[in-house]
Amino acid sequence: MKKFALAGVTLALAMAAGSASAGTPAANTFGLNVAVGTATTPMDFMVGGKYFFAKDMAVLAGVGLQFADSGAATNNKSTNIGMMGGFRKYLKTDDLAPFVGGQIQYVSTKPNGGDQTDFAIFAEGGAEYFLTKQFSFEGSVYVGYVSSEIKPAGAASSTKATAFGTARGNLSVNFYF
Repeated sequence: MKKFALAGVTLALAMAAGSASAGTPAANTFGLNVAVGTATTPMDFMVGGKYFFAKDMAVLAGVGLQFADSGAATNNKSTNIGMMGGFRKYLKTDDLAPFVGGQIQYVSTKPNGGDQTDFAIFAEGGAEYFLTKQFSFEGSVYVGYVSSEIKPAGAASSTKATAFGTARGNLSVNFYF
């Protein structure tokens, strides 16, 4: 039993020592970004990737596919397909690394036989906290422009809507390799 306790304490100290100098990953490092929580907008279902081409600069990409069904009571079903691209500049490369960047997103949603297309351009700001070189938590806020075109099932015409402002916040985890 004492061996297990000693091993646990050693592991905890090693993790603490490793996270004390984690900082952003080195150049030429890939990462996977997964949002935490449930999807609240059509754009929240994408899984993202990150490539650090410098210690403080990264290129972002994402793709998503979602089949949603709200249940028998409302019988709302949709198929969502999305793509995202962007960049990010880290202002510091410490364990807590604030960043700024930009993204372009395209999402096609097919709700109940209808058709909705969303195009968005966002500026983002946030911070990433690196527990180790291979794992981090991230929070960000997006501000930008969203254009939506909605054509309900069976309708002859579509409606267009645009918005500018705060789009959404994001909490996610990152895995680097």
